[in-house]
Amino acid sequence: MMRWEGIDEFIAVGEEGSFTQAAQALGLSVAHISRHVTKLEQRLNTQLLTRTTRKVVLTKEGEQFLHQVKHLQHAMDEATQGLASVQTSPKGKIKLTAPVMYGESFIMPIVHSFMHDHPEVEVIATLSNEQENLLEGGFDLAIRLGHLKDSTLKARRLSSRRFIMCAAPSYLARFGEPHTLGELNQHQCLIGNSSYWRVNENGRDKHIKVAGRLHCNSGWALVDGAKKGLGIVQLPDYYIENEIKTGQLVPILTAYQPQQEGVWGLYPPRQFVATNVRVLLDYLVTGLKV
Repeated sequence: MMRWEGIDEFIAVGEEGSFTQAAQALGLSVAHISRHVTKLEQRLNTQLLTRTTRKVVLTKEGEQFLHQVKHLQHAMDEATQGLASVQTSPKGKIKLTAPVMYGESFIMPIVHSFMHDHPEVEVIATLSNEQENLLEGGFDLAIRLGHLKDSTLKARRLSSRRFIMCAAPSYLARFGEPHTLGELNQHQCLIGNSSYWRVNENGRDKHIKVAGRLHCNSGWALVDGAKKGLGIVQLPDYYIENEIKTGQLVPILTAYQPQQEGVWGLYPPRQFVATNVRVLLDYLVTGLKV
């Protein structure tokens, strides 16, 4: 395996731009990373990185080598994971985090079924609307909703969500139904964590400012207010699917509905995906029905 030594370390440094961050991503010491990358350069007789006191920059040769060896790394990962899936059944500890409401309603019931089927698995779940740092918190898996920020974390799409504007029939009968975005200014909007709603106009997603006399950081409270005719609400579909099916709420301004967003499973970069995490991700994809 001499030819492979230093490859993972070099890729991590190249992607992170830092020996320190590469060491954190791989769970190794900075000295280990530096030593193996230096040995790799010596074997190749090529300088791959330019080191300064503040940052690390890929040389031209380093950029070319990084692009090529990443394909090798992915192939090795796939081969290793394929072998592991045959040899190993899910067991051991999984530390995960998810948003509170989505975690309670959708993620944890699937996790419970997974644990029932695999009794050697232990789960430590943290439900929080704060986005926990996976590396600092030691998390194996995080559930994220919506658009992902640029990140070195690996991501698997589990499902999707869409935002819907709706109101109770009683509210629409009393105040009328808006047919353009501009007409929202004449209506009471029930506002959550943000006074800006997501819409799609002329094929482009954007945010518009809305106003109203009810502000609340609970989606369920906003659903109740909407059902009682207090105003128009915009929420993810999983909050209001039942109310729409039963006619308690009516979708409006559907021509301006924003594009679907992803529901993601994120896990730390450049770590072998343990069988228990990989199988749990499979359960989540099946249970959430992409």
